[in-house]
This record gives sequence, C-alpha cells and structure tokens, in this order.
Amino acid sequence: MSDKITWANEKRKLSELVPWERNPRQITDKQAKRLEESFEQFGQVEIIAIGPENQIYNGHQRLKVLSQKYGSNYEVDVRVASRALTEKEREKLTVFLHKGAAGDWDFDVLANEFELPDLVEWGFTEYELLHTSFDGSTLFDSFNDAVNSNSEFERVSLITDHNTANLIKAEIKKTSMDEFCLRVAEMLNA
Repeated sequence: MSDKITWANEKRKLSELVPWERNPRQITDKQAKRLEESFEQFGQVEIIAIGPENQIYNGHQRLKVLSQKYGSNYEVDVRVASRALTEKEREKLTVFLHKGAAGDWDFDVLANEFELPDLVEWGFTEYELLHTSFDGSTLFDSFNDAVNSNSEFERVSLITDHNTANLIKAEIKKTSMDEFCLRVAEMLNA
C-alpha cells in the first residue's frame, strides 16, 4: 500500500485495545516491574499506537502492565493510524521500532556524564558498562545480546561466516558468556 499514513491523538480504554496475536515482543517480570515504576514516576510517556479498529501496532507491553495495575477500564492516550496497516507493514513497523531505528548508546557520554550507580539502578549491568571499551565492543554486544535473549546464538551467525559462527557458538556453550567475552577482549587488546 502506498497511502501515506497519518496519526491522530485520541483516548481509549484498555479494554477496547486489540492485541496482535503474532506480536513477537515479550516482557520479563523484571522488565514489567521497571515499566510499572516508569509509569508511576513519569506517567505515560510513550503512547500506544493503534489502527482504526483499535488493533495494537505498538504498546503491547504497556497494555499488559497498565491493565494489571489499573484494570481494563483505565483510559490511555493512543495514536490512531489513518488506515489499517497491511500485515507486512505491521511486521516492518514492529522491527523498525524495536531493532536499530531508535539509535545506540554512546558509552563515552554515559561514562563521562552519568553516574555508574544510577545507570545500574536504571537497568544497565556493570558488565555492560565496564566491558565496552575494547575495540570490538560491537562484537561483544552481539554475543551478549544473543546469549541473553536465549536466541540460540542466532545473532552470532549474522556477524560472521557459518563455520566461524559454529566455532564461536561451541566456545560460548563450553563456558560462561562473561568468561568468553573476557577472552575475546583479551585477544583484541593483545
């Protein structure tokens, strides 16, 4: 479809919103708790995006957390698309919103302008913040994300050739992720 999509701000009760059965996003209990804390302190900063028939395009985790906290009659701000998205558009939007279109962290700014205890309290791990200075930090992030997401290391396959990926996967399985990353860091700094 080539019809340009426009968005309008409206309000809806949570009970009116229709989750996408194929939504590939999920939330852990820890993440849900953090999201709830964010709502308590800052309110609804990110608005749930929906189609004309109230089908959710973005905001499934917010729906889940808000419903549990306030019930289905709770009213939220939404952004309503001027037309329904095709299934392919919906898939693409989901990936664009959650994979790479939002930017990456500038660890130099975090290290020099933020306090480490605050960053850890707000969701970073010390390991994440302290082990990104070596050349190849992107490689480390890819390994770390792949293992931490229980993705069967599929990201490793995306960053190298098949044979090397299989060797890397085998090494990761033999040891802890932290130990493996430290070994890679030592090799890169040698």
